[in-house]
Amino acid sequence: MTTESDTFPYPTGRVVGILVDDATFADARQALERSGFEAGDYDVLHGEEGLARIDVDGAQHGHGGKFLRKLQAVFGDDSEDAGRFAEHLRAGHYIVGVAVGEDEAAKLRAADALRAGRAESIDYFGDTYVETLNS
Repeated sequence: MTTESDTFPYPTGRVVGILVDDATFADARQALERSGFEAGDYDVLHGEEGLARIDVDGAQHGHGGKFLRKLQAVFGDDSEDAGRFAEHLRAGHYIVGVAVGEDEAAKLRAADALRAGRAESIDYFGDTYVETLNS
């Protein structure tokens, strides 16, 4: 079971990339390391454990997680992001969330590193918005 303090279901202050196989994941990890990020600076979701952390309905994150998922469904596209992430995890892909907070330079470094790893999509999750960083 995951905790309510888990960075997912909504990865605030993180650049999140989807990597489709072991090779792209390895390339992204190397690029993140070259960009100054350490293993503790990012979360890696993969397989069933990753699905539990995405927690599409919020049940694994307690009452707060359920409430957050309901709010996301009513007021925004966040539940769509969770569903999309879950689909990728079911397909065997990796989701990497790099903690950058509000540091614009770190956000760009993380996006560049994930791009170097050939991430399928790259987004930054702010407090109240999601910014696409694919290009």
